[in-house]
Amino acid sequence: MNRTQGRYPATQASTVSLVYLGLGNLPWVSVLTWLLAFILITTAVAQPPPPPVSPIRTKPPVAGQPATGKPAAGQPTANKSRAMLPPPPASPAAPKPNAMAPGRPAAPAKAVTSQTPVRAGKDKSKMTVTNPELVTKDGVALRTFYFASDRGKEAIPVIICHEWQGQASPYAGLVKSLWEAGCAVIVPEFRGHGGSREFEVGGKKREFDTARMSRNDVLNIIGRDMEAVKKFLREENNAGKLNLNALVLVGIREGAVIASQWAVTDWNFPSVGSRKQGQDVKALALVSPSKILKGVSLDETLQDRYLWQLPFLIVVGESSPEFGDADRFFKRLDAMKKRAGKGTTDGLKFEVVPTSLSGPALVNEAPGVVEKISGFVKTEIVDKSAKIPWIERE
Repeated sequence: MNRTQGRYPATQASTVSLVYLGLGNLPWVSVLTWLLAFILITTAVAQPPPPPVSPIRTKPPVAGQPATGKPAAGQPTANKSRAMLPPPPASPAAPKPNAMAPGRPAAPAKAVTSQTPVRAGKDKSKMTVTNPELVTKDGVALRTFYFASDRGKEAIPVIICHEWQGQASPYAGLVKSLWEAGCAVIVPEFRGHGGSREFEVGGKKREFDTARMSRNDVLNIIGRDMEAVKKFLREENNAGKLNLNALVLVGIREGAVIASQWAVTDWNFPSVGSRKQGQDVKALALVSPSKILKGVSLDETLQDRYLWQLPFLIVVGESSPEFGDADRFFKRLDAMKKRAGKGTTDGLKFEVVPTSLSGPALVNEAPGVVEKISGFVKTEIVDKSAKIPWIERE
């Protein structure tokens, strides 16, 4: 193929041929005119071709689209904002086993919501947690975590009373240690705390505000929340699953005030004939005990004629804010027990831990604290349970 045929259309090639054919028949002027035209045309033909244009680089075609970059029929047009959209939601995860954690919705009244097996060391038995919802006499639903024992009527019930503005979740390690020692452990979340924040007034749900809760609210915790817990344990007792007559209370920080005050109530609850209604608390373990809670005092419990006679364990950090009050409370207990026991103080332990930790941090982070609590319960109650008779309740 010559350059002319390759670069110009057929009409231009025909014009050049006509120039050659007409030279012999025209006058000289015409010949010169045609010659000039021929020079101009041949000059244009002789011009070098323009440089080739670099091809435009394009992205590889998207799967499902033609190579031209245009979407195939039925395909959506690409949108640059697509990358800004959130990724598709992941498949919903399987529900986690029940755990002592805040924010879980309460279970239906008197219903068990779940059972989570937990291996207890080398023992082949399993620790299970259930969530019986306890409703107080004034209609407050308490979220509760209960770890039943497999020892039947020999099981020692333990109530853990958490600190103010606290909840059940920090005490899983303590629960496990107590359970392995032979206890059935229950951890209620008191009104205004954890998953027990709602109450009803006139058919409308409202939420407790711990900052505005008063002495009356604390008295309701002692008089109503704790009684709802004992009612549940009474049902477990009658089912032969524990011995309510060997009840132990563990109070952490302000929970020590609640535990001690309720123990006084329990010991002063009169029996009716052969019906046993009180005097079930047989020991108390107080961790970083606070002196007062919303005007309700720990010290005043020692004025009771019964409470000081019970076995006590007091655990406190040596440089913690609660040390002074704990030391003072211990010394009063020690003096009372010595007077009654003629110099002996059986059933009283004061464990000072070299740390500034207090409350749940003392329980979880200070070495040996969990073992001190479970060891006290085992020594004072579990090992002596044969002397504490099981009694059916009405």
